[in-house]
Amino acid sequence: MPFFRTKTLTAILGVAVASVAPGAVQAQSPTARQFQVPDGCTAFLTVQSRSCLVAHHWRCDADPAGSHWRVTLDQDGAFYLNYTDDEFRWLRSFDLRDGSRDILIEPEDDPASMSELLETGRDTMVFSVREESSVGTFQRDYTGYDSLTGQYFTIDGHELEMTEFAYQWETGGGPRSTEGNQFISREWGLFFGGLETVTLPAGDSIEGNYSPVEFAEPGEDGFLALQPQYDCGDIMSALPATPIWRVGQ
Repeated sequence: MPFFRTKTLTAILGVAVASVAPGAVQAQSPTARQFQVPDGCTAFLTVQSRSCLVAHHWRCDADPAGSHWRVTLDQDGAFYLNYTDDEFRWLRSFDLRDGSRDILIEPEDDPASMSELLETGRDTMVFSVREESSVGTFQRDYTGYDSLTGQYFTIDGHELEMTEFAYQWETGGGPRSTEGNQFISREWGLFFGGLETVTLPAGDSIEGNYSPVEFAEPGEDGFLALQPQYDCGDIMSALPATPIWRVGQ
């Protein structure tokens, strides 16, 4: 993608990776104990969610209009970074702990489209991503859909619409599927996580609740906070750290 600038990406990854080490943050002055976005970028939203997660959203001047970045943190710091466009297409994502990355293969057979979902109530998608990791490069082929349920919820003073979704990809040993409900905000043009179930090829399932609880915009308490606030503690150690696709994407 020609607009995906190496200098901007390097700066963003550097900032995100630095926040993985809580000790480095604790050594800073109290006024600096916030997540720091790169120069040329502006944060606009912090989301505290269930399952001991906090996420920060920002936009960068060098990126196309409507695109944005999101980093997700748990109690040990940042572990997942992703970049989406104005249709919420999953362009790039980065595992900040093992160094792997996913890259959307373009053009897609049926691109994800937030505008189609909001206009018609349903959006289907067929696309592939290239996973690059220390063990090699692999292609994953996804099929899925999002649909509006017609249900509205007010969370922390903001109206969200509930979606139903499902998608799967073939692992070689059988399909891996994810389904459940998420939330969408017309105000911000964002997806947020919800109640989701992952079914593994062997038939085992993993359930998670990634629903938003609190939102903080610039100037509000909790904006760019480094620590998640909900469902944290010893019980969380049993949950998988791998982010579900579209926990905000």
